[in-house]
Amino acid sequence: MVTRRDAFDAVVLGGGVIGAAAARALLARRRRVALVEQYAAGHERGSSHGDGRIIRYSYAEPIYVEMARRAYAAWSALAAAAGTRLVDRTGGLDCGPRDSPQLAELAATLGRLEVPFERLDAAGVRRRFPQLRLPAGAEALYQADGGVVRAARAVAALWRLVEAEGGRILGGFRARRIAVEDDGITVYAADGRAARAPRLVLAAGAWSGALLAPLGLDLPLVATEEQVAYFAPRPGAASHAVGELPTVIDYHGGDAPFYALPQIEVPGVKVGQHRTGEPIDADGPRRLRPELRRRLCDYVARSWPQLEPAPLVETTCLYTNTPDHDFVVDHHPQDERLVIGAGFSGHGFKFAPVIGEMLAALALGEPDPLPRRRFAIARFAAGRRTGSTGT
Repeated sequence: MVTRRDAFDAVVLGGGVIGAAAARALLARRRRVALVEQYAAGHERGSSHGDGRIIRYSYAEPIYVEMARRAYAAWSALAAAAGTRLVDRTGGLDCGPRDSPQLAELAATLGRLEVPFERLDAAGVRRRFPQLRLPAGAEALYQADGGVVRAARAVAALWRLVEAEGGRILGGFRARRIAVEDDGITVYAADGRAARAPRLVLAAGAWSGALLAPLGLDLPLVATEEQVAYFAPRPGAASHAVGELPTVIDYHGGDAPFYALPQIEVPGVKVGQHRTGEPIDADGPRRLRPELRRRLCDYVARSWPQLEPAPLVETTCLYTNTPDHDFVVDHHPQDERLVIGAGFSGHGFKFAPVIGEMLAALALGEPDPLPRRRFAIARFAAGRRTGSTGT
């Protein structure tokens, strides 16, 4: 079955948090929208599943601080529309050695942008948050607005709202090919279905590169399989739940920081180490790596004395990384009807409603709601290859 050329004003390919947010932003502009997704909402083979993601102002790059400001407001509006809580403000700790360049950059940006924060030494962190133990000589920046987005709940809410607001969701739609023609863009599925519209927003996560390559666009995207584990509190431990424990990003690991989220739905603290996964084919099998489990267990043993030493639950998710760890939010260089949101490099979820607005504006030729130069495809030709943005 092929949809009529006039059935939709836009097709959004990819039903993770970014694609669902883009679909809803287009619906708000009174466009007819199809959201196509190969799996169910909140599936575990991509980048949008799990009980929580960190949301924070603590970025060294000012554009992300501004995006966070808008994201907090956007998540609040989405929660009101969906009738469910989506963000919990827990406070956020960024910690590391006292001479850590990452902490220096964060403090400089937050200070310049007048985002309030506190400096704490290791003893100060222990007094306020006895669940966490930092080594002597450590320093932390505490920002009270840090928190968690309830990830699976947010994706489910977006899907419900897309349907309630007039969008059409085409599930089980495994995209195999995109045809760009004079009179529209058609996405063909493996089962023979097709979805067609005058414009396409591609937000297909780790599948984006393979779909774009036949269209003459070879983006430097690398999908990696990242591993996280949940550690249960020991009997008699202080509470590690949302509201009792901040999010933590620990730069004692350098540019591969450890991070932790308080208990949300899984009865344990979520712990991971940013960008330590191996490259993976998005359609390939998933596996847990013993060496990453050992690394997470060693970190918990050093820094979280009230948690059990062995994981309660282990799982994986995909990052789709750019060389500089900044996003891709842009048109195809040869066709402005094809809009791309990709390469979110393990830190895009928190910004999803803001990125959805950016993609919708691009698709409809509206002025950019935020500067996009940092997210332009042309930067790859210019050779910008490294970045330091966190989780």
